[in-house]
Amino acid sequence: MRFFSANANKIKRFSTQELSNLNLFDGEAFFGRLLCFSKGQVVRYHRHEHTDELFDVIEGEGTFLIDGGEMAGPPGTILYVPAGVEHGMRADGTAQWVVRETVHERVYAGRAVKMVMRAALKRLPIVGARFR
Repeated sequence: MRFFSANANKIKRFSTQELSNLNLFDGEAFFGRLLCFSKGQVVRYHRHEHTDELFDVIEGEGTFLIDGGEMAGPPGTILYVPAGVEHGMRADGTAQWVVRETVHERVYAGRAVKMVMRAALKRLPIVGARFR
């Protein structure tokens, strides 16, 4: 992937059943999603041992649950959550809440080997098309 560009207003979509988690881009150890919450939807407290996350509120209002506390999430809010920190989200504000999530996976030896293998396979003429 050379670059990625999108307009959140054109790709956002909501469900009354479950959170809409839309993939935006997927790099080697770096990816982005658009999280589209309908009022009342929740991402329960959890933690990631090997990923850092950055949340940017694009539209609407909700609440971030972070390290035992709560933080309002109106448009323009930016929240960085390093690996190991317990966090969650609650759409308890406006009818719809749109948050961009950007994730960085910490790379360890096993992951590094997989990344090198994938990069090598991309360069093969016949097999590589599958990995591009």
